Amino acid sequence: MMQVKQAAVRRIQAGEAVPYLARVLEVNPSDLYRWHRESQQLGERAFVGAGQRQVEQDRAAELERKIGQQALEIDFLRRRR
Repeated sequence: MMQVKQAAVRRIQAGEAVPYLARVLEVNPSDLYRWHRESQQLGERAFVGAGQRQVEQDRAAELERKIGQQALEIDFLRRRR
């Protein structure tokens, strides 16, 4: 995850729009703004020691949201028949 954050910050610094980048990386724009701010404040120490547990929890929450969205879409499409 550390590499993803660093790459995202580099892309923001290169001028990419945060909303676009958030869609591409499938993260919340507020996370990108926070990563960028942390990178500016802490430099190379910004993303050291990112806990694997939080990453796993974030990923599980993301997958649960996607499953919920897909279930809603399936229900909607079934009703249209």
